[in-house]
Amino acid sequence: MAQHRRIGHFIETESFGGAEQVLIDLARFTKANSKTFSPIVLHFGNPWIVQQCEQHGIEQLTIPYRHNFKSALRLPAFIIQFSRWLRTNRIELLHSHLFGPVTGAAPAAFLARIPHVGTLHDVYMIEEKPKRILLVKLAAMLGTRLVTVSKDMERFYSNRMKFHGDRIRTIYNGVDSGQQVSNSSPKDEFIDFGNDKGSVTVICVGRLVPLKRVEIVIKTIHALSKRYPVRLLIVGDGPEKNKLEELAGQDRNQSIFFLGARDDVPRWLSLSDIFIQYSSTEGLSRSILEAIALGLPAVVSDVGGNREIVLNKENGFVVPPSDEQALMNALETLIQDDTMRKWFGVRSREQAQAQFSRESNNQLYLNLYEKLVG
Repeated sequence: MAQHRRIGHFIETESFGGAEQVLIDLARFTKANSKTFSPIVLHFGNPWIVQQCEQHGIEQLTIPYRHNFKSALRLPAFIIQFSRWLRTNRIELLHSHLFGPVTGAAPAAFLARIPHVGTLHDVYMIEEKPKRILLVKLAAMLGTRLVTVSKDMERFYSNRMKFHGDRIRTIYNGVDSGQQVSNSSPKDEFIDFGNDKGSVTVICVGRLVPLKRVEIVIKTIHALSKRYPVRLLIVGDGPEKNKLEELAGQDRNQSIFFLGARDDVPRWLSLSDIFIQYSSTEGLSRSILEAIALGLPAVVSDVGGNREIVLNKENGFVVPPSDEQALMNALETLIQDDTMRKWFGVRSREQAQAQFSRESNNQLYLNLYEKLVG
């Protein structure tokens, strides 16, 4: 029997979010569906990734050179060490995720003489320091097949690198639109859904970091809660948590609830009526995808790939990222109109099934691997 080709999925992260979930989901899909490839997750010891790999029976390897990877001065040493390490561990194709791993591993894959796929999940690294685009361009020149997670991102990188054609392409993140989730109220929580059926529940899911601008969502809900029976669920954790809890003030545990990082996000989505995200930048939000797959109307900022998931006035509202009044108006419209919420929810499910199928989009990666290693 022919041996499976070993595909290394490389990521450098200390937390977990959309990119990490995409990596694990792709590894799980490959393990379950491919007769050609075996996924091996390569990381620096992220506890969430360790737990996920153990839970799903995915092979994982801890890379021993993080101190060199994290230093610009020592990065050349990492490149040499990593190229040898890849050969030693018989990695036949390397798939890196996020800007740092994509640009840092490209020379190592080149030296190891193995194909390299680099998935870019965001644009803020380039927006923060535009000269970083030169590193992405170098990766492409060394043979890295660049993948973006939205058409908006593809245009962003193509225009800055002057690259087109097969050097860069879009593969959407996939989501399971057929999952069944219990919508019974969790028994161990402090929110009484059963006795408050008249309230409209708005949910915000994501890392509590500045670029997510959850403080604007809190202020908007605070204003609307004075006129309508509405509550906000905030799912996620991060460095902004204490500041946001302070901002919520007396609304905390009354109309605004902080649920922390959860492993049962779909259940909380199923208990909600509206999804909201007002980020300043996005690639292709996993949180929005999960929300529309469960039939939620969404109110999102017009950044990144958001407009590719949410079709304005079809399955939600796409509002300018600098117009907080437009955000409030969109939310108010959905809070008032139950019929619109239901119709938008139907369209959300249809959009998830048509454009963001987990099976279809993950298969595109397997097709790309097949093309590169034969």
